[in-house]
Amino acid sequence: MGATTSQQLIGSLCAGAATVVFLWPLHNTLSEWVRKEVSNDQWVTPTLSYLVPIWLLLMVGLLCVTASGGFDWIGRGRPMLCALTVAAALALAAVSFVFIALYIRPGFTPRGLYSPVIYMVTFSTVLVVLISLNQKLVPGIPTRWLLRPWTWFTAISLVGFLTYSGYWIATNGIRGLSGVAMRVIVLLPATKEELDQVAQLDTKSDFEKLVWRANHEEKRAVCAAATARLRSDREFLERMSAMLDSGYAEPALAFVRDAELTPEETSRFARPALKALERWVNSAPAPNFTTSDNLKRTRRFGDELFHVLPEKFAATGVDFSELQAWYKEKMATE
Repeated sequence: MGATTSQQLIGSLCAGAATVVFLWPLHNTLSEWVRKEVSNDQWVTPTLSYLVPIWLLLMVGLLCVTASGGFDWIGRGRPMLCALTVAAALALAAVSFVFIALYIRPGFTPRGLYSPVIYMVTFSTVLVVLISLNQKLVPGIPTRWLLRPWTWFTAISLVGFLTYSGYWIATNGIRGLSGVAMRVIVLLPATKEELDQVAQLDTKSDFEKLVWRANHEEKRAVCAAATARLRSDREFLERMSAMLDSGYAEPALAFVRDAELTPEETSRFARPALKALERWVNSAPAPNFTTSDNLKRTRRFGDELFHVLPEKFAATGVDFSELQAWYKEKMATE
């Protein structure tokens, strides 16, 4: 059975749109994070914000191929093939993400090992969609030369994805699943109600609440709205400096970590940020005096802070190196 006109149109448009997103914003994002030589997970959210749409588009394209009979040779009913198609798209998206992670943070291995796989997984899927739905454009060229190897690779990816997912769920449990869900939620558009909640917060009495909303663990629009709301207060510099200088420092540290600071803010917050980070390091539990989950969270937050803050405040002359050495020594304690 051949593809209908609507299947051809929808599938081809989805494949084309996925290609554009891959070659432009995702490729630029990968290039940007590679130059930064990151040692933390800040690259995850911006990467997923493009990778998720790419594979949602390709999933739709693959479903069009399935509906047109492109995978009937596998010998399963159409509902089962549709379910396998969705699972296959998720598995290939997971493979893409893993190789992107290895590409951005390759350790001691060459990046050249991973970039071919990133391109191959995406563009082989694009070709499967385009050739399967538009066979009239390539008359006489059999599609099995592409479909069968792609299907076998996808099947292996699916088995690996399901095996690892089962192991990960068994290891991390409900808390791990909730963490993944939160990362997905952050990628969603902010609702009017969420933005209204930020607008209603008072810059004086609700200052700490606004600071909590102004970091990358919130949706982008919510983070931007909270940051703008904070800066609308004429006493913002004094209030943020005071929050860094004393009391519970974590939300203020998260703010200076994530915000694009103005020159005035950079100069004003540099030394208070150092003091706040010193208090945070001193209060952080040593590895042998806390749970493994809390240790992971502490190390992740600390690694991000020490990766971002010394570079962000480098021009001010404030030196974080001594404190960073103490942090590494404390976190290495067994």
